Amino acid sequence: MRIDIHTHFQCLDFLKYLQGRSNFPKGVLDGGTYVIQCATGLDLPALPKIIDMEQKLRDMEDMKVNVAALSHGIPFGPEVLGGREADEWAMRINDNLARIIADYPDKFVAFGSVGFGDPQRSIAEVDRCAGQLGFSGFQIFSNISNRLLDSPEFLAVLKHIAGLGMPMHLHPAVPPNRIGMDSPSHFLGLGFPLDTSLSAVRLIQSGLFDETPDLKLIMAHVGGAIPYLWGRLATFSAASSTIHDSPRLRHPIDHYLSKLYVDTVSYRVEALQCCYDVMGGEHLLYGTDHPFGCSDVAAELVEQLNCRASDRELIYHGNAERLLKLEHLAVAGLRIPGQSREEGTHYE
Repeated sequence: MRIDIHTHFQCLDFLKYLQGRSNFPKGVLDGGTYVIQCATGLDLPALPKIIDMEQKLRDMEDMKVNVAALSHGIPFGPEVLGGREADEWAMRINDNLARIIADYPDKFVAFGSVGFGDPQRSIAEVDRCAGQLGFSGFQIFSNISNRLLDSPEFLAVLKHIAGLGMPMHLHPAVPPNRIGMDSPSHFLGLGFPLDTSLSAVRLIQSGLFDETPDLKLIMAHVGGAIPYLWGRLATFSAASSTIHDSPRLRHPIDHYLSKLYVDTVSYRVEALQCCYDVMGGEHLLYGTDHPFGCSDVAAELVEQLNCRASDRELIYHGNAERLLKLEHLAVAGLRIPGQSREEGTHYE
């Protein structure tokens, strides 16, 4: 069993809507293909397999993925539009995703989008996704239209999601600081994981985990730089002769870092091994980032991982079943592929 918690779709209507904008992001139609101009030096084409779910399903079959948790696949959300427009497009993107889930109930579950235009409207949309639409979590970007994710107006929404017990997948956005970034390799190779890492640390230092200790935050791309720099973060987060303004938290930062979850999107087994050794098997969730990067090597790296067989099963599906509460979806009629409806899903 493989559950892919980092895989994308795109709302075609949203891509069309971005056409004609004078500021980034903007969409252009190039030879029949929509291209999203995210920032100077970063253009992303809308690939058929991110819009056509039949093509995506064929790739899932090739990768032996049973269930995919879909999230909107652009390095920003509808929040880039701002205000009422952002909240309305969050609803439209979520409605699009809900239709996909309804068409393929045995194959897809959903991570919803949040507009962050108005906190109360965003909270209302979170409730609609959690209740009426039956989503399993939310995709949250590492910055909200160049504003820090730990800003008070955003924390109110994040606290509400945490209070519902729903996971948040922290996905990189185009970094606010783009000095020196002028090619896709700079953005995708360095900027994205660094922005995610900074946002996670800032969320911890904001006190969010103290206020919502059951918060379930899944970081994209093997946690960015956090597993590798854990020791450095711990050293320079504690009060010392050189650190006079350490955040007033209830616990040392190690406590909060150990509560993070990460997906396995990586391209070297050594990086994935480091992440496993630092985070532990109960905190890794299988992801491919389909259709971007080298999504077809995801399982190969997990198979190469030096870990217990039981941990490999947790990574492939057990942790996702627990965090995304797939047992609840099974009761509501969603079957994990390979099971009969009578069998349901059994958890220990």
